[in-house]
Amino acid sequence: MDSPEPHCSSYYAATRNDHTEYPPLSAHTRSDVCVVGAGFTGLSAALSLAERGYKVTVLEQHRVGWGATGRCGGQLIGGIPGEARLRAYLGDAGSEAFEFGYRGHELVRERMQRYGIDCDFKPGYLDVALRSRHLAQQERW
Repeated sequence: MDSPEPHCSSYYAATRNDHTEYPPLSAHTRSDVCVVGAGFTGLSAALSLAERGYKVTVLEQHRVGWGATGRCGGQLIGGIPGEARLRAYLGDAGSEAFEFGYRGHELVRERMQRYGIDCDFKPGYLDVALRSRHLAQQERW
């Protein structure tokens, strides 16, 4: 492929600060770890490994943040869906597992500071109810 596909029309593509181009892999390379996918999860895994001294190569078919990462608007929302089912299945550990979904917030803020990432961070989000049952769930929560 001569040129990676452009980002789809999204908030991320319209507001990103860095328009860096990365060359395609064209030769043999040696790494301790190869991460496939340059979205939030892949890049976070690659950075965590690199911070621990591993030589990491990241492969992305399109562009950094091209898939779901580039379409979500970069929202920092915690938790995991299905808290009630998780608690029913895991008991007391279900609450701990749910809270685990918020631990990444601290890591993101720490990395923004450590690496001087200018990402126009604005905390907060809006949870909306699309159906009556969603509203009831929110009221219980």
